Amino acid sequence: MDKKRKLTKNDNDDDDRDKTFDTVTNDNAISITEPFTTDTTIISARKAPKNNLPHIYIQPKKSKKRHLWLIPFVNGIMVIMACFVPYTISVSNGSIYPIWPLVSDAGAVTPAAGYFSTFLDIIAILTICVSIILSKQIRYYKWELLQRFKLDRPIDERNFNCLVLSRKIIKITSILISVGLFITGNFRSIENLTGHMIGVTIFLPSGLIYGFSLICVYLILDSYGIQSPPTMLIIVMMISLLSSIFCVVLTVLSLLKHGSIWQYYNNELRLQWNPTMSGYYLHVLGDVCEWITLLSFGPLNIIISRRFRMFKRWDCIKF
Repeated sequence: MDKKRKLTKNDNDDDDRDKTFDTVTNDNAISITEPFTTDTTIISARKAPKNNLPHIYIQPKKSKKRHLWLIPFVNGIMVIMACFVPYTISVSNGSIYPIWPLVSDAGAVTPAAGYFSTFLDIIAILTICVSIILSKQIRYYKWELLQRFKLDRPIDERNFNCLVLSRKIIKITSILISVGLFITGNFRSIENLTGHMIGVTIFLPSGLIYGFSLICVYLILDSYGIQSPPTMLIIVMMISLLSSIFCVVLTVLSLLKHGSIWQYYNNELRLQWNPTMSGYYLHVLGDVCEWITLLSFGPLNIIISRRFRMFKRWDCIKF
């Protein structure tokens, strides 16, 4: 005969709140209405997890919050549109040489500038929303790991501390990304290049740190069988990192071949750089690397969206 009991969560973290969860047990398995989950489907009690932590049956509740996956998905689409829509408008107007301008220069000339600024503002706001959801989700995972360790063995301090640190880094870098995007979008490169580059310098490194911190979180969760390995995310972030490095190197080389690094402040050169000018091919390669770097944040958000959609415990997340 089934017996009912209550489990009370007790977490020392100031961010976590005490909650009471109802469970129903029988001779064969454990049916739980709240905690202990993976982001795939119901896990067999006979399947041994990677780090020997208990896996048990779950019965996730439906929640309206399960549609939150749409936020990073829309953000990823916005990143792609922010690159191609201003470029298409500027090329059709003849404002830039079509092969191949910087993303910010393609969005610097009106009317494309209005679209570019609007896209970046929307992306900045959505990035903050995504980071809030990620923070809440990671806090839940932190609690879940604590409960699993209590059932099986002493807590793994290294992984636990790394999870907490990654959560803080994601929160801080998301704010820096948003601030950098606001500055980049509202200081056009042909009017205030210095201010524009300050914005780029803020959001681009912050975005890379944000992505690699997220990889760290997913690797820890994968080691306990909670999520799948972040293979695609690792590939995307490595491409983004390498292309950003090549972008800087090739851009500097193209300017030096043209005469001086200060030629970067020559708006006419950047907008109309063509094959008859020295350093053109290095310039094109550098610009292609910049496009790859910026476009990589689209797949990054879509990957986050997919993992949000697979997450089953939205009823445990409180906002």
